[in-house]
Amino acid sequence: MRRYRALTLVCCVVAGFWPAVPAVADDAEDLARLVSRLGKTRWTSNNSVELLADPRRAWEARLDLLESAENHLFLTTFSWYDDDYGTRFREALAAANHRNSRADDFRIQCLGDSVAMGFFTQRFDELRSTGADVRSFHRSSWGMAPVYMARMHDKMLIADGRRAIVGGRNYSDIYYDPQHWWLDFGVHVEGGAVWDLQVIFLKSWSLSSDLSHAHHFAWPIESIGRRVQSLWASGRFPGGGSPLEPYFNETFFPPYDTPPGSTRVAVLYDNPIVWERAPTADVVLALVDRAAEELDLMTPFPNFEDSLTEALVRAVERGVRVRLIVNDQAAALRVGPILKSSFPSLIRLIEGGVEVWGWKADPELLEEVTATECAPTIMPPVALHGKIVRMDDELVIVHSSNFNIRSTYYNTEAGVAVLDRGFNRRVKGLLDGLLDLRNFDLACTNGSRQLTVDKVVNRLGPDDVEDMRRKLGHRQYFLDGMSLLW
Repeated sequence: MRRYRALTLVCCVVAGFWPAVPAVADDAEDLARLVSRLGKTRWTSNNSVELLADPRRAWEARLDLLESAENHLFLTTFSWYDDDYGTRFREALAAANHRNSRADDFRIQCLGDSVAMGFFTQRFDELRSTGADVRSFHRSSWGMAPVYMARMHDKMLIADGRRAIVGGRNYSDIYYDPQHWWLDFGVHVEGGAVWDLQVIFLKSWSLSSDLSHAHHFAWPIESIGRRVQSLWASGRFPGGGSPLEPYFNETFFPPYDTPPGSTRVAVLYDNPIVWERAPTADVVLALVDRAAEELDLMTPFPNFEDSLTEALVRAVERGVRVRLIVNDQAAALRVGPILKSSFPSLIRLIEGGVEVWGWKADPELLEEVTATECAPTIMPPVALHGKIVRMDDELVIVHSSNFNIRSTYYNTEAGVAVLDRGFNRRVKGLLDGLLDLRNFDLACTNGSRQLTVDKVVNRLGPDDVEDMRRKLGHRQYFLDGMSLLW
């Protein structure tokens, strides 16, 4: 009987009577499973997403979250400068806290990198003075050898468990000032993915407190590791206690009456005290190997692992158009050894046929505009700080990770994978326009004019390779060590 039923099924499929699932759907589901497995994540399908590229909109979206918050605000950040926008954001947080002061349960919880907080002490002290609870990641009292040099590099802002922004922007003029900004990206998301981001925040928040206790000096490192793994996997410490339990209710995780959207989103999070290697790095590597037609990757610090570099070259060899968008040496965010540590990867990629595009700063443009009567509302970005991966027409990753050695092994990083062709097309159009930026439509407060500027993105070629080889000299071994600094 079983043989008969199996034979009937085969005959129906061959004859076209069985409703077979389209191959495109199979490919999408296979891709989704791949991301889930390697990224140690899950997909949520009830999301609305907005790409935040324009610095003005990125700033407005953050203020909107702060102004709408009624129960809580959770945020993580790497840097927080004592400048105009850094001050504005601190004041906006204070205003949100004051506005909700009558609500006994309203809270602001901020988690910052311990090293960076040493440089920006005033910002965080001022935030504490408004009543916010501030903690640092990776305090020196941990005494945990396996996570030496671990840094918190993710940037999340979560409001009421309903809306969140995640991406590469910290709090400083260089991320939001439309006259002197770095090109960066974020995603404003509403839906099930926000709950996943919030659970991640609460786990990191709890670990940052638990692992800073002095009694951990007396514990074997194996016991500390089991404690970390237990909380991350189950939300509980060995023995059953859970610091997350007070949060697991409808106040912090409010249900949606109707889904905010239908976009599939998976949170990609990396934590060096939980995993020895970033799950996001494995996802990116798999996407490079899977790409069939197009692959775009943007990062300001391309000192890659050899495995990623070689995978990008292999993709070119099998006919994939691969574009890597980085800063030109003139627009580099960090110079000296840290800049040169990316040269070996760039040399190999250029010689391997990868399209490497370098954004160059153009200080003469500002001088030209200043000499006119035009008061521009926004200028072209002076550098790139965005972190994006786009594979074919299927999937986009927007992240805080630079996809390099430090991000792979030593940083916490947070971002999202978006499985939506419409979102993919928007990102592709933005990148295409960026690489073809010749005639920049300069919007002025007194009207508009067409300002023709030199091409601000150049494809790097043999001359650039020779220049990098000359500057690299015989110091590659030393520079490889510098890769850990950023």
